[in-house]
Amino acid sequence: MLVDSLWDEIRRYLKEELRIVDYSVGVKYSYVIVEGEFGRAMGTAYFPLEDLTRGYSRVPKISILASMLSSTNIFERSLGTALLNSISQYILWNSNYAEKFSIDYGNIIEEVAKICKENSKIAVIGNMVPLVSKLQEEGFKVLTFERNPRLRIRALPDSFAYRIIPEVDALIITGTTLINDTIDHLLALGRAAKVKALIGPTAAVYPGKALSSLTHIAALKIEDTKKVAEIIKLGGGRWDFAPYTKEYIIHIAKSK
Repeated sequence: MLVDSLWDEIRRYLKEELRIVDYSVGVKYSYVIVEGEFGRAMGTAYFPLEDLTRGYSRVPKISILASMLSSTNIFERSLGTALLNSISQYILWNSNYAEKFSIDYGNIIEEVAKICKENSKIAVIGNMVPLVSKLQEEGFKVLTFERNPRLRIRALPDSFAYRIIPEVDALIITGTTLINDTIDHLLALGRAAKVKALIGPTAAVYPGKALSSLTHIAALKIEDTKKVAEIIKLGGGRWDFAPYTKEYIIHIAKSK
């Protein structure tokens, strides 16, 4: 699976021993904070309540990350993805690997508008309502797909996405697909799309070769780890901790 290949690649860029200094599974998000020679970095990951089961996660460790990412325990999948993101963020920003990539600071909507014409068909995987509304305001035909029935307001069941995706001009994918292993098939179906973007807090992964079929990664760099940790522990989600982050876009095709 893509996420397994990605970790196999990322671990080769890790040139020092990192220690985990804090972690939590919140109502909406998980997070992990790592620390190394060049400071601390934080990674977050969505917690898909529709997949909630009994049980709980093992204590996160880098030594068991491969098995957490391949686990069928949703607590471990979410927390493991948060750990993968924290390591990715450390490599990107603390170890200065970000210099290898073409990075802008802004919103993915601007990138879609540069590449796709008005009335282009766009598939959004995950009912990200503010994003969908802004894309529609730009004149795009947006089809939204959502797994969780409780979040399916004005969206279609994700099972219908597989019929539509091969026809779209842009495919915008929530980072949560890294947790539920749907990203592999989605990218295969959307190979003809002009834009293939992985987005959101859960998308804060290192843009390795395993993700080379993407055109963009649009994620969040967390600037106040203490405040974001507090908000997640108190039940908050992406829009609650957004003021303490910075949006960035990595252009895969333009990177070195």
